[in-house]
Amino acid sequence: MDSPGRALVTGAGGFVGTRLAAAFRQAGWEVVGVGRVPGERGPGVDVTDAGAVRALVAATRPRVVVNLAAIAHRKLEASGAEVYDAVNHRGVRHLLDASLDAGVERFIQFSSASVYGEEGRRSPVREDDALRPVGPYAHSKVRAEEACLAVDPGRMACVVLRFPAIYAADWLLDVRKRAYVPGLGGRLLLELSGTSARHSLCAVEHAVAFAMHMAHGGAAGVYNVADDPPYTQAEVARVTGALDGVVPRVRVPALAAAVPLAATRLLPGRVGQVVRSHAWKLLRGLVLDTSRAARAGFVPRRRLQDLLPDGSPA
Repeated sequence: MDSPGRALVTGAGGFVGTRLAAAFRQAGWEVVGVGRVPGERGPGVDVTDAGAVRALVAATRPRVVVNLAAIAHRKLEASGAEVYDAVNHRGVRHLLDASLDAGVERFIQFSSASVYGEEGRRSPVREDDALRPVGPYAHSKVRAEEACLAVDPGRMACVVLRFPAIYAADWLLDVRKRAYVPGLGGRLLLELSGTSARHSLCAVEHAVAFAMHMAHGGAAGVYNVADDPPYTQAEVARVTGALDGVVPRVRVPALAAAVPLAATRLLPGRVGQVVRSHAWKLLRGLVLDTSRAARAGFVPRRRLQDLLPDGSPA
C-alpha cells in the first residue's frame, strides 16, 4: 500500500498527540512526531523559535501539519498572558509561515471551545457565533485561529478544530470539573436535577478520527467536534462517580444553580474571572453544534458511558 504522505504532528508527546501519531502510522502515513524536547517519538522543537521551526519543516517536507503544541491552563501565578501568546499564538504563526514556505498542503490546528466563553451561552454554539474568550489561554487560541483563517486556501488549506473537554479512561481531569463539588478533593459528587446544565465532551477517539479525516481532504475552515448528543450534568456526575468509585453525592435542583453563579460576579479581577469560568462549567455547561462536522463526514460513535466496565451502573 502506497503511503498517503508524511504528517508532521507537533505536541506528539501529549495525551492526544501520542494517539494521533499512532493513528497516522496505522493508516500508512510516514509520521514525524515532534515534542518540546527530542525523544524516542522524534525530534524536539521550541515553536517560539521561528528559525528552528522553519528548519524542521523545511527538512521534513510534510504533506500535512497537525499542530497540538500548546500551553493549556496553568496556575495564576505560574504564567502570564505573554507565555500563552508566545506558544499558542506566535508559535502557530511560525508553523504557518514555515508550512507555506515548504509547500505543505493542509494545516490542522487543534483549538478549544474556550474561545466561545461559557458564561451566558444558552443554545448550541455554532462556529460562526461571536467569540467571547475569557483569560489568556482562550485569547491566545483566538489569535491562533485568526492566523490560520487568514491563510489563502489556494496556497494551503487550514482547518481549525474546536474541541470541548477531551477525555479518555486515563484522562478525566476536565470531566471531573463538571462532576464534583469544588474544594473537597473529589469526595462529593454534585448532581443537578433538570435539564438546564448540559455539556459537550469529546472522546479522544473522536478527536483523532476527525483530524485524520480532515488530513485526507475536506473544506478549510472551522469545525466543532464533540460527542453527540451532549450530556446532562447529572449524567456526567453518575458516570464519573462510577468510574472513580465515589458514592457520596448531593442532589440540587438545577434552578438553585443561579444563586452561586450570581455570587461569583461579586468576585473581582482575574481570580473572579477564573472562579466564574469554573462555576459555569459545572453549573451550566456549554453545548456545541456539530452539524458542520457531520456534513463533512463526522460520525460520533462513542459515549462517556463506554468507559464503564460491562454491567457497571451509571
